[in-house]
Amino acid sequence: MKPAGLWNYLLLLAGTLLPPALCPAQVLINEVCYDPEGADGGKEWVELYNAGNTDVNLAGAKLFCGGADFVELFTFPHYVLRAHRFVLVGDEQVSQAVFITPLTLQNGGAETDGIRYLSPDGYYTDTVLYDSPNANSLPDDTGSVGTNFAPDVPEACSLARRMDGYDTNNCETDFCGEAEPTPGLPNRVRVDYALLHPQTWQEAGDWCFGLWVKNLSDISPTLSADLRIYLDGMKIAENIVSDLAAGDSLWRQYNLPVSDAENHQISAQLELDNDPDPANNSVTLDLFLQNLSLPLINEVMFAPETGKQEWIELWVDSVPVREDFGIRDAGGNDFSFSLPARAGYFVLCAAPELFLLQYPGCPANAVVGTNGWAALNNDGDSLLLLNAAGDSLDQMSFSGANAQPGTSLERQQDSSQQTIWRLSLDPSGSTPGLANSQSVVVPDFQGQVSIQGSPCNPHKGEQIHIFYQLGSPQSQLNCRVYDLSGCLLRVLADNTPVPAEGRLSWDGKDAAGKIVPRGRYFFVWEARPTDGQKTFREQLTAVIFY
Repeated sequence: MKPAGLWNYLLLLAGTLLPPALCPAQVLINEVCYDPEGADGGKEWVELYNAGNTDVNLAGAKLFCGGADFVELFTFPHYVLRAHRFVLVGDEQVSQAVFITPLTLQNGGAETDGIRYLSPDGYYTDTVLYDSPNANSLPDDTGSVGTNFAPDVPEACSLARRMDGYDTNNCETDFCGEAEPTPGLPNRVRVDYALLHPQTWQEAGDWCFGLWVKNLSDISPTLSADLRIYLDGMKIAENIVSDLAAGDSLWRQYNLPVSDAENHQISAQLELDNDPDPANNSVTLDLFLQNLSLPLINEVMFAPETGKQEWIELWVDSVPVREDFGIRDAGGNDFSFSLPARAGYFVLCAAPELFLLQYPGCPANAVVGTNGWAALNNDGDSLLLLNAAGDSLDQMSFSGANAQPGTSLERQQDSSQQTIWRLSLDPSGSTPGLANSQSVVVPDFQGQVSIQGSPCNPHKGEQIHIFYQLGSPQSQLNCRVYDLSGCLLRVLADNTPVPAEGRLSWDGKDAAGKIVPRGRYFFVWEARPTDGQKTFREQLTAVIFY
């Protein structure tokens, strides 16, 4: 289905049809073998995958090969490709192929080559460009000259998506070389799980062991890993870790069967098929000699907006010491709290349920209720972070001279790595439960606009950023977000004056503040220079995945 609302809007803007890349994507080039072992003749193949949830009739769809230009190779007859299924097009010696046709795929090796799928209605393409330089200016799915390229794989290897249907519209990150091709079958998932921050501690007289399992990759697979825990070489626990989202972490904790005062060795081993870095899948440590982390004050909201409560954020870089903590202000007023058994950000407040309503972007597990509260002085105050014995662990002071209601103070480091406190730069005024804001640094990229942060998981506070570098000192900016059906979800900018460089961000939410479903979304971008130069229009795409 074409995005009719978005289509009509662009017709009014530009008087032209949408480029193919803005039509809804379902069928993708999933794996190709363009340089089989020995002579290529008769052995090349292209695998398509239906990444959507509905069946697709391929009748009239086409495959193209790109060298000096894209040349048509094959037109599909009537064939219904079921959702989440594969179809293989191959030359005469490819026994698994559903469709047999002569293929003359380019082998790379000197310049960019490509393979393209064109949908039956002619509106949508999926293109893989491989090798460089792009001497023949082969276009990508936006219609522009391609600038991101998959690697040129060795003979007998295939070029495969890192996961079936994984598509960010960047060939360099979407594809990798596959030494064991899987024509007509699921691709091997390449995801790097790691074991991090192992700790031991005593709790109510018993020894405990805990660690984090983290997905270091930018893909969110559906797979399982086997985690085994050993004490002095003997297995004492085993459990399954499944479906960790990109960048997500999982805390695992175990009781140790230790009843003596001797030192013991604890180790953990994670088994994950096709993990590209098995070195980070095992950890070993002794029961004693652990250096447990202490929390630091990281962000302070002392002058909230009317109706919102004060809060203090702490940061712990590994599992904290098991004891109670307290905060004391300059007037001697204090309150106490306990931290969960994990690392990360913790937001201290008097009313957690109300806080989550006031700050819906804050992860719920980061909010910690306190026993009482010491009201922060808007004219200036000092805060001490104390352990259960009353020892000072950290401190900070602030003045009310530059207070801005609704804007927090954030801990930062200056160029000499000294701690400083500054007002938050985040557009919302604060980042409770998330990393502190950073100054907008426009990365290096070609053209006037670049989208980064896709795929994005809004549930983790991630955002999609559109960086721009315009040719005029000031422009009027319009930017709107649409779903695949052409429904307008969010207006990010409406004739908003912007400088020559900067960033526009989307938190993955619609106009009502609700996180949108996972899938592909489109940005319609228009920058009109105030000095009369030519209006710049662009259509961008990004993926929400969780």
